[in-house]
Amino acid sequence: MNESNTAASTSLQSPICAALRSKKYYFLSRAPLESAEVLDASNDCWCAATHDRVGPDLDSVHPDVCRAARSCFRSLYAGGGQNPT
Repeated sequence: MNESNTAASTSLQSPICAALRSKKYYFLSRAPLESAEVLDASNDCWCAATHDRVGPDLDSVHPDVCRAARSCFRSLYAGGGQNPT
């Protein structure tokens, strides 16, 4: 596997939901792999599906909980979202 394939594979394996957004998210050059890559000092984030601080399942939005265990989780790998550019 070459370097570009490795980078693409890593970005698609983000454990964080593809719908999670924050101000810091828009400055990423790849999908986030951990909470610190999404959150800034404000700790503010929202769901792109609901445009609110609660997800479609009515639970709070945060990169630590917007993971595969949630019923509304969308994986980047499954085509549920887009990589940030």
